[in-house]
Amino acid sequence: MEYMENTLTMYKGMKKRDLILFPHRIAPEKQVDIFRDLAAQLPQYEFVVCQDQQLTKNEYHNLLGESKIIFSANLQETLGISCYEGAVVDAIPMVPDRLSYTEMYYDDFKYPSIWTENWDSYLTNRQELCYNIITTMQNYKAMIPTLRKQTEDLTNNFFSCSGLLNNL
Repeated sequence: MEYMENTLTMYKGMKKRDLILFPHRIAPEKQVDIFRDLAAQLPQYEFVVCQDQQLTKNEYHNLLGESKIIFSANLQETLGISCYEGAVVDAIPMVPDRLSYTEMYYDDFKYPSIWTENWDSYLTNRQELCYNIITTMQNYKAMIPTLRKQTEDLTNNFFSCSGLLNNL
């Protein structure tokens, strides 16, 4: 995945909007209904489900570059490439503390897993999740230094084959 950073460089530094992106495929384990409900709860922000449109790669990358948050409520995830792509262009990943996210992301970018464990759990914890989104939006600029360190760690520890090559 070393190519990823070079591919996305031109999208880094784009003017940010109060945009929250759902870059995942639409599938039950991705829980897009939670994202759509959050959009209804927080009309002051723009919420975009990428798969609702037929985006070119450039259009998708532009949305990444303009986003402040990349949101996940995934119940199944192997590596989380889209959250990494967002981080590369300074979009804050907001991920549950489960799956591969637990070991990959700093606590600053994880929310309690129970908040989106299922629909009922989401409804119980919706207010906390909404507050987390609002707080992240309000503190976006202050979070960038930590996000850049996070991105560097993701690149070195999960999206690079340097360790493998060094062992060979």
